Amino acid sequence: MLPLEETVARTIARYRLASLGQPIYIALSGGTDSVALLRAMSALGYELRALHCNFSLRGEESDADEQFVRSLCHTHAIPLEVERYQTEAYAQKHGISIEMAARELRYAWFARILSAQPEAHVAVAHNADDQIETMLLNLSMGTGIRGLSGMPYRRTDRIVRPLMDCSRRDIEAYMHALGQPSREDSSNSDEVYRRNYIRHKLIPAFEQLNPSFRQSSGRTIEHLRGVEAIYLDAIELLKRAVMPTAGQIDIARLMSTPHPQTVLYELLRPYGFGSEQCHAIAQSLPDLPSGRRFFSASHCLIRSRGVLELGEIEQERLEITVLDILGSRYIDLPIGRLSWEVGSVKMLSSLRCGKHEAIFSLDKLGDMPQLNIRTRREGDSLAPYGMQGRKKLRRIFIDGHFSHEERRRALLLCLGDQPIWLIGHIADRTYAIDTRQGQYIKFRLLPLDQI
Repeated sequence: MLPLEETVARTIARYRLASLGQPIYIALSGGTDSVALLRAMSALGYELRALHCNFSLRGEESDADEQFVRSLCHTHAIPLEVERYQTEAYAQKHGISIEMAARELRYAWFARILSAQPEAHVAVAHNADDQIETMLLNLSMGTGIRGLSGMPYRRTDRIVRPLMDCSRRDIEAYMHALGQPSREDSSNSDEVYRRNYIRHKLIPAFEQLNPSFRQSSGRTIEHLRGVEAIYLDAIELLKRAVMPTAGQIDIARLMSTPHPQTVLYELLRPYGFGSEQCHAIAQSLPDLPSGRRFFSASHCLIRSRGVLELGEIEQERLEITVLDILGSRYIDLPIGRLSWEVGSVKMLSSLRCGKHEAIFSLDKLGDMPQLNIRTRREGDSLAPYGMQGRKKLRRIFIDGHFSHEERRRALLLCLGDQPIWLIGHIADRTYAIDTRQGQYIKFRLLPLDQI
């Protein structure tokens, strides 16, 4: 048995990743890591099948990857399933990066396979170097203990990582010993991708400071995994103390904890509330008036006498919310945080708006305009920029390829009962600024995943 196979066998046994006789699907891209995983687990006697995603991102190169995988599986008599995706179209439709689109498509397929086979597992080829890259990537974007303690060896959805104790050098040495070729994704050297930049620039720089950086980082991740276990255990005790009754958070008990913001985040995280949002709520709790509401995509948090009440929301029944544009400067909605500013038009450097912004002439809206937010109604329409006349909201949804969920969650900013902005999407040109005189009001939506 080769050294890497011994390491994989120890990892599988230590973390109970798989059992002989259980079907194991190998996520097989054709790259060095996934091919090494296939060969090692085959040598260890596991019942293997392979899954290959062709993301159609590199033309002939992607097709050559697929052909290589087909040939490899044929040589080793391993059953193979292949899925093809139009990844760029998916990313554009959902407003996400290519990397995120590929990840979503890949794991959605894995989930479908596992849901049909309760005894099966999917093995992915993340290794020890990937762990370090993930930690540094999370650290660069801001994270908590979960982001620093690395990827788990075994996920709750039966995704397992048998190569996690093997370095990239171990894997390359194993492939050399086997004389096993693999495919090289040309995008792996493109430093426009953050992970590649970390791999090719940051880690070598750290190794100049500490030649044992990879080994010491691995030990640090292991220590942090232990800290995370203790942290989560303590959090569970605090959660039971602070929320003795389901759906009601005792404010006095919350504020007496060592770090109220963190405890509140751990309480609300499962319900879609973000860390920054929880931090702001905890910071303002002493001064929050009764009745103040905060939203996630699925839940509403209400400040009541001595408690924060947590409950599910039904988007279709959201009451009309009247905006006090001269008082507060933001409001939390089920789709994100809506903020606004009022000022003199002549002070604006540009009238252009970003993707989630809208700007209106306050003079056209009238003195003390009655602005409110509500869900859509039959017959609602807007006068979009760049076209004649008005357009029914229903047609806007169809032409804009809005999903059913996006339509369900859509909110409108209205002047009285008349919609003037499909929030986060299309504004009504009727109230456009057409002179450098007067006042403006500019709205900005910060989506939930950015709060």
